[in-house]
Amino acid sequence: MITIIGGGPVGCYLASLLADDFEVRVYEEHSRVGLPVQCTGIVTQGIYRFIPKKNDFVINQAENVRVFAPNNKHLKLRLGRPDLIINRTRFDEYFYNKARRKGVKFFFNHRFTSLTKAYVLLKDLKSRRIKKKEFSCLIGADGPLSSVANNTGLIKHREYFVGLQAVIKKKNNNIIDFYPSKQGFGWAVPENKNTLRVGVASRANPKECFKNLLKKYKGRILSKQGGLIPLFNPYSAFSKKNVFLVGDAAGFVKATTGGGIIPGLISAEILAYALKHNLSYNAGIYLHLYPSLWLHLKLRQLMNSFTSKDWNQLIKNLDNHQAKKVLGETSRDDLFKLLFSLLTRNPGIIKHGLKHLKALL
Repeated sequence: MITIIGGGPVGCYLASLLADDFEVRVYEEHSRVGLPVQCTGIVTQGIYRFIPKKNDFVINQAENVRVFAPNNKHLKLRLGRPDLIINRTRFDEYFYNKARRKGVKFFFNHRFTSLTKAYVLLKDLKSRRIKKKEFSCLIGADGPLSSVANNTGLIKHREYFVGLQAVIKKKNNNIIDFYPSKQGFGWAVPENKNTLRVGVASRANPKECFKNLLKKYKGRILSKQGGLIPLFNPYSAFSKKNVFLVGDAAGFVKATTGGGIIPGLISAEILAYALKHNLSYNAGIYLHLYPSLWLHLKLRQLMNSFTSKDWNQLIKNLDNHQAKKVLGETSRDDLFKLLFSLLTRNPGIIKHGLKHLKALL
């Protein structure tokens, strides 16, 4: 019996991958999948590796991006492959239905509390009773504050961005705005021509950062969301005997942009393959996912060392045809290729970063 804690897209996708070979049960503490929404909902077209191109949850595409410096000057990029804006509730429901059609059993309103060698203890939030369930393999897909991770000691120390977002009524030109900064980043993402998702993720004064960003996009607030975004820790463990972590529960998130959907789905594929073929999950992670997440973390550490003057200079240095061509045509999912192309075609950027070399060591 494989028991998955968490019915988000990563947990449901993993369940669907395992269902042909194992009996799988998914326990979710909320009453349905997809709620509450705690995500900006912007992904690259790399997501089409996991979903059909014909769907009802990609609600917008944006091919233009502006990257702002503290002095409010910006770098405008045209993406070769437009970014996708998704409806997260429908997106989650797609993976839920995929797993359910495979025969996966779902139990809502059930919260994981603890485990013994052969049993998990779950609290039924409706009856308030504690239930004892047998398991052979336990998987934590229960988000950044993973109870599975905390209960098993897999995550000893974790740092987070605090994410705050508002959906506002405002006409726009269908351009994504991105605000890289020390200890965080901000964004304005077009849901449609009349609606923006405006938010910040920060480890320093998130409320103040959020308040300041909203001043740039004056509009009627339709809703607000908030949540924690884990910062990838290269020294964390991802498994322990027959307990495994995937997605946000394992901290598999890009430290530069907070993107965790695609890394999370990749981790689900790695674990499914490892369980089916009796292979090492850790080896699969270190081979296929760790290098990219490590590089994003190092870039985040570099970004945290920048002053406002550094950011202003970097945006200015990148505002040329060669750099914009690389940044627009190379997916941020392929960070090694992006950086290699950028540095080889714009060697002046290397000089800009040398004084911050300590941040990468």
